[in-house]
Amino acid sequence: MRVPVVDESAAVDTTAALYEEIRAHFGLGLVPDVFKLVSTRPDYLKVFWDGYRSVFDEGFLDRGVKELIAAFVAQEVGCGYCVDAHVLFLDMIGADRRLASALRVADIDDMPVPAAVREVLRLARRITREAYRIGQEDFDRLKGCGWSDDQILEAVWTACQFNWVTRMVNAAGLVELGQLAGPGPSGGDPGTE
Repeated sequence: MRVPVVDESAAVDTTAALYEEIRAHFGLGLVPDVFKLVSTRPDYLKVFWDGYRSVFDEGFLDRGVKELIAAFVAQEVGCGYCVDAHVLFLDMIGADRRLASALRVADIDDMPVPAAVREVLRLARRITREAYRIGQEDFDRLKGCGWSDDQILEAVWTACQFNWVTRMVNAAGLVELGQLAGPGPSGGDPGTE
């Protein structure tokens, strides 16, 4: 890892409380590695956790579509960790298998998902590659597919959240699920809050 992290067994105070909340949320008995990337800064960890929940706690878009957006953005920027994590979450929530299989298809037009979902992925791609070029016509195209303003905003929010997360993951050197699992040197000062 390129950044120090606080191991779960060494977490105290705010970090420990946030780790417990994260463990309870996922029901996996562990904190996903991605959250540990900012664990030496509890203030960052809280913002990251709140941002994650703002995407996945309820909303106007189907959870499977949001997971697909997250995995698609990760694929676009070459973040294997995030692709694997969100494909796993697609499986865990029992999403239509076509969502995960869509990630194996290079061309959005060939993805085995409804046309409206393909349009959302096109917007996610534009956000990832050229957000400065997005115009009203992009939003009009989504509305023409039946997406509401609330759903479109949520799709934009999800794509933007995962653009920053994937870049954090790549920059920090997190490459595979479970990479930070188990005891070992944490590199961080768990007493620093």
